[in-house]
Order: sequence, then structure tokens, then C-alpha cells
Amino acid sequence: MNFLIDVNASWTLGNWLVEMGHNVVYVSDTDPEMADEYILEWAVAEKRIIVTTDNDFEQMIWQQQKRHSILDFRF
Repeated sequence: MNFLIDVNASWTLGNWLVEMGHNVVYVSDTDPEMADEYILEWAVAEKRIIVTTDNDFEQMIWQQQKRHSILDFRF
């Protein structure tokens, strides 16, 4: 799976995801002050799951109906 680690999320979790074989990129490596709207666009463009503690993404997706990726999880 592809993950996008927001600046407020744990690098430890991101590193663990890498160890588990996932593709991980960190917002802080590109622009630590990137606006949430651009982070969401990035995640959609690259089909990444955003790892964050920021509630703004929930508001953008559900209240503002911003475009996002829906992933089909099968366990």
C-alpha cells in the first residue's frame, strides 16, 4: 500500500510501514508547511492513504465533499 505521512504524524509509524514493505512518503520531505488541500490532492493523485492526526481532512472529505480515494480493503 502507498502511504503519505503528514507532518503531525509519527515518523516511527512511517518507518515501521516501510519495514513492513509499504511505499511511504513524508510531507515534511517536500514542504513541511504544505496546505492540507494540496496534501489531499497529492494523496488522490498517487492513490495514497494519508496518515495524520489532523481533523481537517475529515471536514474536507465529508463536509466540503473534496475528491478523495476510496480503497477496497480485503482481509
